[in-house]
Amino acid sequence: MGWDNEIVKNPDFFGDDWACESIPQREEQIKRLFQCAEPLLRRKVPIHAWIHGKPGTGKTLVSRFFLKKLEEKHFIQGAYINCWECRTLYAVLERLVLDLRVLGADKPDARFKLERLKRHLKDRPFVVVLDEIDMSPPKERNNIVYNLMSLGCVGLVCISYSRQTYYELDDRVKSRLNPHFIEFRPYSADDITAILKDRAEAALLPESWNTEDLERIALLSKGDVRTAIQTLKNAVYWAKSEGSSRLIYHHIQNGINKARSLKKKYLLKKLTKDHRILYGLVKKRGEILSGELWNLYQKVCSEKELKPIAPRTYSMYINQLIDLGLIEAERAKIRGKVRIFRAVV
Repeated sequence: MGWDNEIVKNPDFFGDDWACESIPQREEQIKRLFQCAEPLLRRKVPIHAWIHGKPGTGKTLVSRFFLKKLEEKHFIQGAYINCWECRTLYAVLERLVLDLRVLGADKPDARFKLERLKRHLKDRPFVVVLDEIDMSPPKERNNIVYNLMSLGCVGLVCISYSRQTYYELDDRVKSRLNPHFIEFRPYSADDITAILKDRAEAALLPESWNTEDLERIALLSKGDVRTAIQTLKNAVYWAKSEGSSRLIYHHIQNGINKARSLKKKYLLKKLTKDHRILYGLVKKRGEILSGELWNLYQKVCSEKELKPIAPRTYSMYINQLIDLGLIEAERAKIRGKVRIFRAVV
């Protein structure tokens, strides 16, 4: 995508590797992460951290910023692992040994890789960020956390949508991890406006936007800063395609529509086939009771000759769809623990 028009003065702003030197409205969370890591400076095991909050609240951005500053200021290495991509202990260890270039660790055996990793680190301070740890199956989630804690002077930063994922861990893993919880609440409209203003001032010509444009984007993004930034990017693209020298209302409206659509496609693409079936059923019906959804899901699996997931996994998948903002739920006004599900437009 070319940005050589009269709106943009710094096209680097629109790249995925935009390097920020500060993260507005998340200073307190960053401070608490560094407090957890402080024992690493004395080559002691740090306090593990558990970050939780809804999508678009800055969890990934802050964790990457934390790793970057930890290495720049204190020469302590770290690794970022997305558990949506690496869902098993083996996959996590494979990523670590590749990133750290651990020699002689190519044997396809998790225990062997773990031992080689221990030998490579030699009790050196190290931090592993496990992003979207909710997406690993419960058994693998326990294996990942438990085994990484055996590496020596290693701190874990686990990122999830809620604290509930921690409470679902085995008791032996919970007691050993014993993390410090750091909550990321949704950004307020004022917070997002301030963040967008920093970006706009760095990237766009002054006459191409105004504060009202950014306030409108902030309100439309509903607390999701990732959606807000993507909306601004899309709006600038629409203005460029029309040869406009400034943003106007329909550029922003087109921008938010595309940002929401891309977010939904991105999330659904990364989810399992069963997630997509459940979401599709809710979307098709518009509104559906929890028991009815379960029965309809089993019927679809039977028709497609698919093995249905277990009831416990079904409940976990539904909660993940809710946490991701793809569906919403409320208690039905009938007897029993019945919920009504709706697809989020």
